[in-house]
Amino acid sequence: MSLLLLLVTVLNGPPATAGSHAPPAADPDVIREWNTIATDTIGTNLGATRPSGQVIIWHGFVSAAVYNAVVGIQGDYAPYKWQVRGPSTASPEAAAAAAAHRVLVTYFPASQAPLDAAYAESLARIPASSAKTQGVAFGERAAEHLIDLREGDGRGAPVQFTAQPAPGVWRPTPPSYQPFIDPWLGRLRPMMLAAPAQFRPGAPPALSSARYARDVNEVRTMGGEDRVAPHRVPDRDRPVLRGQSGRADPGGASGLHGSAPPGYR
Repeated sequence: MSLLLLLVTVLNGPPATAGSHAPPAADPDVIREWNTIATDTIGTNLGATRPSGQVIIWHGFVSAAVYNAVVGIQGDYAPYKWQVRGPSTASPEAAAAAAAHRVLVTYFPASQAPLDAAYAESLARIPASSAKTQGVAFGERAAEHLIDLREGDGRGAPVQFTAQPAPGVWRPTPPSYQPFIDPWLGRLRPMMLAAPAQFRPGAPPALSSARYARDVNEVRTMGGEDRVAPHRVPDRDRPVLRGQSGRADPGGASGLHGSAPPGYR
């Protein structure tokens, strides 16, 4: 979302200074439009599944390509892992649409027909000109650079969870006992961090420690079945009671049937 806001800022752009050659006027709606298209495309292709971090990954790819396409033309910000600049006379709108379309079609070929239709609509709103042609060409370049940059990044790699069941070790939880979803995300080459584990917290406290006992007791106190727990403020009653009413999966969501208290899953 922050990158989307930055892109809208870029498209609005600062006023041209005296003597500068301002690029063609750009409408930030193209960014919002293709953000919505990306959301719909990603959701359609992932299908009905448990919440997955994949959504953020695909959005990140689209946003990075669009960002490079726009700032590469307008020149107000540093591109993302790219040193190329496009023609200052190119259309940022055409570049943004071309970049988003190319990334989405590459990763979600099953959606090519609706993506091509949306792309044609976007381009139809931009008057035919050399600026439009230049923008499309540069947007394609930005997308191809992002696609090449993410080649071999670990997406979909087989990651097996081999730890044997034991106190303190994660295990599938009722009622469905589903395995990890997309475990490869934990080893995916990050877009911004130096490594996946760069900012991970340390190990959880030992099961025999006073801190672990304190945390477990807090979970029991705050998440107990009593409709009015003595130490639970009203704001904390609502999510607990929603879970007990069947509108949530308290076991699967909180880890109470698993191995660790909140904060250590």
